[in-house]
Amino acid sequence: MKKAERIVDFAMRMELEARDFYLDSLQKVSRADTRSLLANLAEWEKGHYDFLKQHKVSLGETGKWADAALPVEEMEKAGGIILEKRVGTAVEPPLGEMSSDFSVLRMALAIETDFRNFYNNAARTMDDPEGRRVLEMLSEWESGHQEYIDEQYRVLQREFMSEMGFEPF
Repeated sequence: MKKAERIVDFAMRMELEARDFYLDSLQKVSRADTRSLLANLAEWEKGHYDFLKQHKVSLGETGKWADAALPVEEMEKAGGIILEKRVGTAVEPPLGEMSSDFSVLRMALAIETDFRNFYNNAARTMDDPEGRRVLEMLSEWESGHQEYIDEQYRVLQREFMSEMGFEPF
């Protein structure tokens, strides 16, 4: 198996594991906005998997990267989730129940950071310009996921600090 195929194969496994983590975490979080973000992340990771699968098939059959269609990423959904929280709502559920949301979001951020770094490093080692472009694009997508997760985490943190009387923070 060639280097590009090994990278894609590993990336496909990573994307499915992330999707599974997000789906499993849906039951662990208490806030609807966090659940919605996790559901979107799971959907996006599946889209990345499908995108990578097209490349894997093409690399195996032709030795070249596919002329694959980009996965339909619905970042607007996540943007809407975050925008709702910026407007401000009462903290719900009770603060003690939000600890799982914080933990899941920290893990999600670590996953997306690892993915971004993996794709960046893989792109740097790729001699084929098309392979490098595909991997850099995946890195950018993961960076976008990081931003949405980080914003949701900051929203929760601001609400927690406000509720606890730690303002200004």
